[in-house]
Amino acid sequence: MGEPILDKTLTFEHKGCEGLHYILGNPHTHPGRILGWCEHKQKSFFFSLSEIINPTLETMFWIKGYLSGNEPYPPEINGDVDFKSEEYKHWQDKVKNFNETGYWEYE
Repeated sequence: MGEPILDKTLTFEHKGCEGLHYILGNPHTHPGRILGWCEHKQKSFFFSLSEIINPTLETMFWIKGYLSGNEPYPPEINGDVDFKSEEYKHWQDKVKNFNETGYWEYE
């Protein structure tokens, strides 16, 4: 990967690791996973919102926007969303959990 370009405003502490960590972007793995940089280990890694401690305000806003853009589409029947269906209500519960944890619950 080489030496990453670090945004000094997008920092946080990571559970189980010392030092500062930085957001790098989307790792294109699973919805909600984020690509980060560990200053202590000098390497990149993947993480979720639930693994973050003491984020900067900028980090929290970045993640809020990132997770909103990573929400999987609501369930459709023949290309339409039935906003009153049980499937849609279930999807809404999953989206709420996703935005709180950064983890998409597969079934």
